[in-house]
Amino acid sequence: MTELAHILAVDDDASVRRMLQILLTNAGYRVSVASTGEEALAYLELVTPDLVLMDVSLPGLSGQHVMERVKSDPDRPFIPVILITGYGDPEAKVAALDAGADDFLVKPVDLTELLARVRAMLRLQRSQRSLRAEQRKTELLLHLTRELGTTLDLDQLLTQFLNRLADAVGAVRASILALTGDQPRLFSSTRNRPTIPLSDILGQGVAGWVLRERKPLIIDDTRDDPRWIAVNAQQRAVRSVAAVPLVREGRVLAAITLVHHTPGYFNHDHLELLNAVAAQSAIALENAELFHLTRMQRDLLERRAEELQRINQISRHLTELMSPDQLLRLVVHLIHHTFGYPLVAVALHDDERLALEAAAGSASIERLIGQAISPDTSAAGRAIAQSEAYYVADFLQTDCAPLTGVERSVRSELAVPIQTARQVFGALSVMAYTPNAFGDADVRLLSTLASQLGIALDNARLFNMEQRRVRQLGTVNNLSLAMTARLDAAENLTIAARVIASIFEVTACGIVLTNPRVQSMRHMVFATDAARDRLPWRDLAETVVLSAPQVVRADDALLALCARALVGAGIAALALAPLLANGKQIGLVALDVTGHERQFQATDLTLLETVASLLAQVIENACLYREVEDERSTLGAVLRSAADPILLIDPHNRLLLANPAAEQRLHLGEAIGRAIDQAVDHSGLLRALSRDSLNGQSMMEVTLADGATFNVSVAPVRGANDALIGRVAVMQDITAIKELERAEQERLRAMFRRYVSPQVVEEVLAGGGEFGAPQERDIVVLFADIRGYTTLAEGLAPQILVHQILNRYFTAMTEALYRHGGTVDKFLGDGLIGVFGVPIARDDDIPRSLRAAVDLQLAFADLRNVWRRDLGLDLGMGVGIAYGPALVGNIGSPQRLDYTVIGDVVNTANRLSGLARADQIIVSHRLIDALPLGDDLPWLLRPIGPVMLKGKHEPHMVYEIVYQIAVSDDG
Repeated sequence: MTELAHILAVDDDASVRRMLQILLTNAGYRVSVASTGEEALAYLELVTPDLVLMDVSLPGLSGQHVMERVKSDPDRPFIPVILITGYGDPEAKVAALDAGADDFLVKPVDLTELLARVRAMLRLQRSQRSLRAEQRKTELLLHLTRELGTTLDLDQLLTQFLNRLADAVGAVRASILALTGDQPRLFSSTRNRPTIPLSDILGQGVAGWVLRERKPLIIDDTRDDPRWIAVNAQQRAVRSVAAVPLVREGRVLAAITLVHHTPGYFNHDHLELLNAVAAQSAIALENAELFHLTRMQRDLLERRAEELQRINQISRHLTELMSPDQLLRLVVHLIHHTFGYPLVAVALHDDERLALEAAAGSASIERLIGQAISPDTSAAGRAIAQSEAYYVADFLQTDCAPLTGVERSVRSELAVPIQTARQVFGALSVMAYTPNAFGDADVRLLSTLASQLGIALDNARLFNMEQRRVRQLGTVNNLSLAMTARLDAAENLTIAARVIASIFEVTACGIVLTNPRVQSMRHMVFATDAARDRLPWRDLAETVVLSAPQVVRADDALLALCARALVGAGIAALALAPLLANGKQIGLVALDVTGHERQFQATDLTLLETVASLLAQVIENACLYREVEDERSTLGAVLRSAADPILLIDPHNRLLLANPAAEQRLHLGEAIGRAIDQAVDHSGLLRALSRDSLNGQSMMEVTLADGATFNVSVAPVRGANDALIGRVAVMQDITAIKELERAEQERLRAMFRRYVSPQVVEEVLAGGGEFGAPQERDIVVLFADIRGYTTLAEGLAPQILVHQILNRYFTAMTEALYRHGGTVDKFLGDGLIGVFGVPIARDDDIPRSLRAAVDLQLAFADLRNVWRRDLGLDLGMGVGIAYGPALVGNIGSPQRLDYTVIGDVVNTANRLSGLARADQIIVSHRLIDALPLGDDLPWLLRPIGPVMLKGKHEPHMVYEIVYQIAVSDDG
């Protein structure tokens, strides 16, 4: 399974870090975060991510300084760095790019663009690391080539070799189980040497399996494979294993094993490297074995030592990096002069022919260089076909023919294939003028030299590929730096086409821009004028739709409409790469790769995809820039015409924008770009602007110093993928509305005071809502009535009746009700109706009503003493209390409404009041039943018994409150 790309996101803003972590994780990446430059450096000392996404303005060590430290370390693998900043000036971009940044983004960042940049940088990172890996592989092979020829001491040779091999691939340990000599021997790198018996390894272990099967092996997880034998903690910690056999001339010499603690660590690239190493190691092991044997045979030792010395001389030349032509000319002359072979030749083959590439020994054979060789009748061709040495003892006695044009006196030839584990390059041949000139020793010698030559050719090929890749990547990097937001201009697109042609070493290259909605050609440019008429650009633009780059032959169905034009222009194959933006094809890059189809490898397609991606991004960015400018112009016009103040604030609480109304009302001046708490000096407005609006719009009223009141609404502004990019605040002037509200409050306050105490008035107003709407609820109704009022009214003057009796009476009763939170429903001439539970209901309304009833009687007793003293009147008052449901609210006609209560509970209270004697308080059983448990009343509730009430069919159980009235001195 492919490991997820690892991205380190560095930002001092926790919300930005969280946003980046969620965004990148959802995009399929593994994300780590850091909040400071120091924390990022500490993390990078331990872990090497695939990409660093970093804010420039970090506290302490800045993002640019961190990036410079990372880039200045030559031992650190290539890590692309994208710097993000809120400053969009060109100087900041140039400084960051000059300091080594691979890309540069300006806040606010479009998240789609961010993901596209991340993908582009990861592709660049993979290309760079692939190049670095190939370089390390080449260096390793070169070092091994040198070291394997410097000593025949097997212990020293393999220990140094294994140490270098383990370091090169990052393995925990490398080992070789060698079968040379009398007994198997196990060699290991200097650290973590294995302690398992060899018999167990050979019988059940990984190396034993590889030796028996003669096949390479990768174990992704040793816990699932019994071939890994673990007898101690170090071996139990191993998770992945890679092993290859060392085979020489059909004989298994040894097995190389690499181990690592990470599951799935080894891959095909490691096996490829191990196979290349195994080819060299097999030679070294064989040489060491021969050295061991020749110590017992001095004569053979001297001859073999001389041969090895000559081979080493040639090997030293083979390790030098040079062009293949130079290498082959040098090798054939060295073999000719060093070993004395009369004629030496090297033939190389490709997919189409076998040709003589180098020769030494005579002028006649050297003149044949470049001549084609028959693969069927030549010794070289048969050695290549059979992948083994082919010996012609006498040309006069075989159907095999010598090189055409070489001296007829050549009688014998020995050819061995030049090959590595993954490729056959050709054949190395030696010829003699006598029959039966060569033996087994020559076969071994030439095989050794051919093997070394194959490795050298492979290294040279890799070196050339790496050099070409370095040049290509350098050109791509320069192209990416040169691209600007105006890259869709014709002259700049032409430059891009020429650069692409240079990168891939082709002459015909063009770029076509299309309209993705109708798939029609919008614009086209070419690397050269000759390419204009060479390709059917309009047909390509209107018919070819791709999702990824590919090499397409002219006869492919994809190019059916273009086939005739392509064939007529002599074009056999095209490399095509789509320009993709937001999943849609906006253009096409086309290269004529006729004759280079096979050389145009997967790595070239990957590089072409990277270039096309960069080009598409720049073109799309230019379009987006124009759209943003248009939208910015429209937004500016809207903001300038708005009468309400409008503010735009970024996620870091900096003021990004203010319309003229905001600048005038808030006196902002030069506040754009500053922190909002520095731009605004009103604490209430700051609280409103700082409120959390992440989950939606929030509102708050704010009154400024000049008395103006605003309704401040703050709403989040989100970009692509619902990412927060700021918030917008709109200040609606509601000063006039607030004045109307205050007038309405005063009107309601005056109306409420007719019914309830001032405290209840304020409580009702503070509670909000619509007052007076009729609704049903359970309430307590209290009726109080003066006894003997009718007779009293007939015998007193109206002035005395009103001023000295009724006004005093109603005042005292109202005050008593208000003290207990009651409400006066209405005055009844000689009595009143009080209610509890409206307009505000309380849990203790029932106990309150009972205390209020006693308080009414006590207040009336004080009035009675005054009337007795001043007027000679002896009056009494009866009180009835009932509890039950009633309709409460404003009731009446459109001309007049009264806030009152209607219901049977009112009638019941009236009837109970009528039953009460002077100073008596009669209470309905429904109220007694509804008393809260545990309520401790200071008086006794004495049952009177069931009574018949007017209008009722059933007797009604009633109680009276037993209380004491203090007797005055004069009464």
